[in-house]
Amino acid sequence: MPFDNATEAHMGYADLIRTLQALPQDKQAEVFDFVDFLAARARREGRVDATTSADVQPITAFFQRPFRVESFQPLSRDEANAR
Repeated sequence: MPFDNATEAHMGYADLIRTLQALPQDKQAEVFDFVDFLAARARREGRVDATTSADVQPITAFFQRPFRVESFQPLSRDEANAR
């Protein structure tokens, strides 16, 4: 998928999660496996942020313990568009 400029090439976490949730579970598993592969390769090549634990991949840790806001109420599409 081509991008018009560099800012469009960066997907935000919310966009990534929304896209992943739309995939069937077997495809989600493929994405997680691929991300783990990329993280392992980056560690082998020494391209990992020193603050990141080598034992837990960030994407895996996020989905194992997602950030939750107790009072969060998602908006419907109509509610969000009305804002």
